Amino acid sequence: TTILGRRREVKEINSSAYMEREFGKRVAMNTPIQGTSADIMKIAMIKIHDYMKKNNCKSKLIMQIHDELVFDLIEEEKHLIEVFKNIMEEASNLSVKLVASYGIGKDWYLAK
Repeated sequence: TTILGRRREVKEINSSAYMEREFGKRVAMNTPIQGTSADIMKIAMIKIHDYMKKNNCKSKLIMQIHDELVFDLIEEEKHLIEVFKNIMEEASNLSVKLVASYGIGKDWYLAK
């Protein structure tokens, strides 16, 4: 179960086959971590989408890659980078502060 309560059933954990059971154990240990990360990213994306819609932004959220978001920002909306950074950092109410960073470039490779 993730911190937000999303549940993943792991049927393999009760398998009589050793390798399948071990796989189930890895999934059971990994799901709360990766699943919570995915939940937080989805919350951030929804909040960013809502902000962009409310403010009639012309820039576009292009894609998500694991814990990264890729935007096509128009020049007049470059200020949105800090807005999106703040939204991502505040997407969850964890006891540990989330820190987001960004890069700028003509393509994803150059933005790294």
